[in-house]
Amino acid sequence: MDHIIIEGFIGSGKGAVARGVGKKLELPVVDVDRRVADRLKMTTAEIYDRFGEPYYRAMETLILSELLDAKKRCVIVLGSGVAMMPQNAEYLKELGTVYYIKLKQQTILDNMRTSSKHDWIRPDGWDEQVTRIYKEREPAYKKTANVTINAEGKTTEKLVDKIAAEDKKRHAEPEED
Repeated sequence: MDHIIIEGFIGSGKGAVARGVGKKLELPVVDVDRRVADRLKMTTAEIYDRFGEPYYRAMETLILSELLDAKKRCVIVLGSGVAMMPQNAEYLKELGTVYYIKLKQQTILDNMRTSSKHDWIRPDGWDEQVTRIYKEREPAYKKTANVTINAEGKTTEKLVDKIAAEDKKRHAEPEED
């Protein structure tokens, strides 16, 4: 199965891009974080508080392994830490094409400051925390991505169009001589 997989840091807009790609290509969207939360009937914050990050990462890996059995092609949006787990790289390779929505660290901080979606992750010292986490995750995103998309200054619509065009190229029938 050649699913379209969207990855990126918190606040990169990967969820909006995934929903846009799903709508444009008429594919269902699977949000790994949402699947984890639904499975446990808790919010992401509650899962982290109660069980910790290692448990959460194990749940993400479980969801990815289950998606290997998906019968219908879909758009999969990853949690921002999925790429950090080495075993997930193999699952991602089997699942499809990974598109990394890349933004500069400062843009991510700016996005998070203006987004109500990420209110729960703005404690004191958040800028320093983002800097540390960004530096840890950036190499993992690059390693798991098949396509890196520089999203700086681009609208969600432009990113959706770029991924849809790239997907169309990947699935174009080869011309006969």
